[in-house]
Amino acid sequence: MRIARASLLSSLLAVNACATAISASADNITRLERASASQPESGATQRSLGIAYFEANRYTDARAALDRAASIDPRDGVAALYRGLTAEAQNDVPAARSAYESYLTYGKTRAVKTQIAERLVVLARKENELAARQAIAQERRLASVPGSPRTVAVLPFKFTGADTSLTPLERGFAELVATDLSRSSQLTVVERARLQALLDEIRLQQTVGVDAGTGVRAGRILQAGRLVGGTISQLDSNQLRADAFVTNVRTTATEGRGANDQQALDQLFTLEKNIVLRLFADMGVTLTTVERNAIEQRPTHSLAAFLAYSRGLEFEDEGRFDAAGRSFDEAVRLDPGFGAAQQRSQNAKSAAAGAQVTVKSVQARLRGTREGASVAAATQTAAGNSADGEALAVADGLNPSPAAGATVGTGAAPTQPQKDPSSGTGGDNVSTKTVTVTIVIHHP
Repeated sequence: MRIARASLLSSLLAVNACATAISASADNITRLERASASQPESGATQRSLGIAYFEANRYTDARAALDRAASIDPRDGVAALYRGLTAEAQNDVPAARSAYESYLTYGKTRAVKTQIAERLVVLARKENELAARQAIAQERRLASVPGSPRTVAVLPFKFTGADTSLTPLERGFAELVATDLSRSSQLTVVERARLQALLDEIRLQQTVGVDAGTGVRAGRILQAGRLVGGTISQLDSNQLRADAFVTNVRTTATEGRGANDQQALDQLFTLEKNIVLRLFADMGVTLTTVERNAIEQRPTHSLAAFLAYSRGLEFEDEGRFDAAGRSFDEAVRLDPGFGAAQQRSQNAKSAAAGAQVTVKSVQARLRGTREGASVAAATQTAAGNSADGEALAVADGLNPSPAAGATVGTGAAPTQPQKDPSSGTGGDNVSTKTVTVTIVIHHP
């Protein structure tokens, strides 16, 4: 019976604690709302109210309060952070990105800034996906506006051959071509990630495979005037042939004579350079000496490193960031001077880490810091803080308003503001005190 009573008591305590927390949250919001009404120009109060709304999942109200806080004090890093978290909760990716970028500028907690920088890599991918969906939704309007012939989209090349380990060249070779085409000041090359996001979205929306006109369709939606695509064929164990062509997106006609070349496998970069130079000729682009010299540069002298890099691109497009990072690291191991692989490795690792960032993980990093004190003040509910003035003191004491502590609308002399725990250039940690509470339950 004692066990049963203890179990029942534990359940009652848990339910009572939950009810108390909900009540405390509502009471805290009510106090902050009164404080906000009495001093609407206090950025700290608006920030605290916004955080309290966020914790209560009232995202629309949180957004409004945090926006007011940001307008009052654009340098408030905590407000920027929670504006980003709120925007993400509302699936407003562009707004989240903008707010997070503001936190990177004004935020003080180094560990959280690292998290947010990593999260931004994930948001960039989400923005491309969102833009792709929006572009397809507006396809008729976008396709009706001819793209500039100077805007070029480079599709992944199609590999055919017995050695499937060379298949990743579909993306690697296309990236080489896109990079070299961008050397000319006369051309604008569509970003690879943006193009890939659109191609992926088109495939998702097609119920019966991918039709042959997918590339042209993507070009029209992206408002590119020209499309570059082609094939890479393995002729034997040591020979590759590349064929590339320029398509006029508006007419779907091929421009020029097309580019093709054949080289030994270890001459892959020579093969690509020859293809690119002929593509420039097909597009009527005359290169300067400086541009020509830039095109002649090789990203690496190791074919094995480039194949590892190409595999990384493949994993990256699939959203497999951990695998992508390992492939890019392998490319760097094989050629420590492979700069593009080093950059891709860092981006992939940031994306992998950013995918794990959550509200809880951010709040955990804030705990014990000066900015964390601001968040705690927005959510705490002390028994003695029932008056509007005391609730305002909790909020304003953390981050004085731009009025330097002056009492709004009373004509009173300004008071010396308290130091904002979220400001300053010192360490992240603040001193804390630990209190131990012992609860003794006597069983009958």
